[in-house]
Amino acid sequence: MRAASSELLVTTDDGSYVRKGFVTDVLKEVIEDKKDIALCIAIGPWPMMRAVCNLTRDYNLKTIVSLNSIMVDGTGMCGCCRVSVGGVTKFACVDGPEFDGHEVDWAEMARRSVIYKPEEQKAMERYTAKAAHKCGCGCGGGK
Repeated sequence: MRAASSELLVTTDDGSYVRKGFVTDVLKEVIEDKKDIALCIAIGPWPMMRAVCNLTRDYNLKTIVSLNSIMVDGTGMCGCCRVSVGGVTKFACVDGPEFDGHEVDWAEMARRSVIYKPEEQKAMERYTAKAAHKCGCGCGGGK
């Protein structure tokens, strides 16, 4: 990032690298210091992107987000990546994943982000059990 940027500002929520704080702390400082910002692009976990949009809305700063919702088929047919943007149903896999962050229905995004948690947990348990099974017998590991 440093090589591709004229300025790189880093923050971590625990202070383990560079500066303690949240991306919104630094973003607010930048917005208030540099009045000529035309566009904000937020990429990361949806709670962070929502927080960025809540901040930039107050400054009337156009904000694009990249939604990394679950995608199964990449054609929009499964509906896993469905999101409402400006009151219209969109699919991140075919209509995005970049959208106007001020138009994303973040409450819906939050609800949909946990729909598959039970399946994700089961898959993780199967993966962990399989990875731990190293008998060398070629059985596929603890199916």
